[in-house]
Amino acid sequence: MLIEQLFSKGLMTMGPSPHDGTRQVGVFPPDLIKNLTATRARELEKFRWITGDWTYENVVPATRLSPAYVDSGNQSFMICEMNHWVCAVLPGGRQLQQITFDPFSGQWIYALTRGSYGILRCAEGWQDNSIVFTGQMTMVGIDCEWRMTWTKHSDTQFTFVNEEKAEDGEWVYIDEWRFNRRASGS
Repeated sequence: MLIEQLFSKGLMTMGPSPHDGTRQVGVFPPDLIKNLTATRARELEKFRWITGDWTYENVVPATRLSPAYVDSGNQSFMICEMNHWVCAVLPGGRQLQQITFDPFSGQWIYALTRGSYGILRCAEGWQDNSIVFTGQMTMVGIDCEWRMTWTKHSDTQFTFVNEEKAEDGEWVYIDEWRFNRRASGS
């Protein structure tokens, strides 16, 4: 069971409660937390390049019921140092946490929390210039198995491609997001 596993692996030990020092509770060993925090920070550096302002095009192919189209806009990203996340910066400056590294499991996590909901994971991490997240998600009320492949083409260009798993197990292309770094002052 979960609690037994945490204690058997040395991830937790008994110690004073941070809220009431007279109580002994399960706590994370301080050295472990220090090492995990350093590991997460080191991994997040692999996404540091995304910090800044970007233009994007969302390229969507035609279907039986809809024509092909391209949407476009601007998006800013930053590394939220306090919470250790890659964040999208929303209008008004609000930060939307999207990507983090879980040092306990060694997995990258992509969290969908606005209109689409789910937790996509990547245990392999960055392979060359790409990282692939997969998992269950709900996209505007439709449940599906999702794959999102991010590719860094250069310091000024990246893309991500969305695919869904079909009933036959094949991955089917949904759309592609193409990002270009905005020049300063534009």
